[in-house]
Amino acid sequence: MSDDSATDGGANAARMELGPDALHETDEGYVVDCPSCGSTVSLHQIVETGHCPGHLDADRTETAEDQQLEDPGCTASLSLELVWEE
Repeated sequence: MSDDSATDGGANAARMELGPDALHETDEGYVVDCPSCGSTVSLHQIVETGHCPGHLDADRTETAEDQQLEDPGCTASLSLELVWEE
């Protein structure tokens, strides 16, 4: 795997090239580890939600007493890019 600064996607964006050993097959399909928090996330979930299971939406981080949680979970936004050469 290799990381480098992204040319698009914002100032805090980074790219990661995944090798064959980074993909794992489970009952959910192919999964990878979130580069931010390490949670296992399916490729389908990345495409559908753009977040890993460790991500909490702002409206779900409110407690019964309307207090914010100190640790809202993973804040990484995830996406997939398919690159090919001819």
